[in-house]
Formats: sequence, C-alpha cells, structure tokens
Amino acid sequence: MDNDYDSLFPLPLSTSDCVGFSFAIFGLMIAAGGGIGGGGMLVPIYIIIMGFSPKYAIPLSNITVFGGALANTILNVEKKHPIANRPLIDWDLILVMEPLTIAGALVGTLIHKVLPEIILLVMLV
Repeated sequence: MDNDYDSLFPLPLSTSDCVGFSFAIFGLMIAAGGGIGGGGMLVPIYIIIMGFSPKYAIPLSNITVFGGALANTILNVEKKHPIANRPLIDWDLILVMEPLTIAGALVGTLIHKVLPEIILLVMLV
C-alpha cells in the first residue's frame, strides 16, 4: 500500500537536509540565547540550503520558532530575576504585546495565502 506521507519523510536524509538541520539548530541556539525567535535566519536556511519553496519555508519557520518559544517558556517559567524580586518572565509586557502580535500574524497569514510566490520572495529581500 502506497502511503501519502512517504514523500514528506524521506529516509535516509540527504546531505542538504543534514546541513540545513545543523544550521537551523545552531541558529536557533544563538537566537534563543539572544531572546529573539530566529525566523529571519530560518527562512533563508530552509529556502537556500534545504530547497523549500517560500510557500513552505515561511510556515515551517513559524512553527519552528513557536517550538523554540514554547521550550524557552517551559524552561524559564519558574526562574526568578537575578537582582529584582520578581519572575524572570515579564507577564505584564506579554499581555501588552501579544494582542498586536497575534493580529499581525493573522494579517501575515492572509497575505501569505493570497500573494504569489515571486512577491513573497521580493518581500523577503
């Protein structure tokens, strides 16, 4: 029986897959240490090294950044600020920033669905 997911998970991995995963992991470690998501590094890695089209590289970058953010939140939720007597995560700042971040993600998703690939590439540059 031929499975639909065979082409999604080709094994063994190609050289470009291994190199791309290595660059992505290294880039995400630097991004996590700096407190940024790393999507600006992941999209070019997925397009140039791993050969994804922008239509797939951008959502894959988003879900990768989400996974990193979730891991960072789980690791830092119990930690305290080293100097002040407060949690390490500033929850009030999150409450202020996230509504606009979610609105921007929704608008970006709509634009991503509507625009052709060539316009997405121009916008990435």
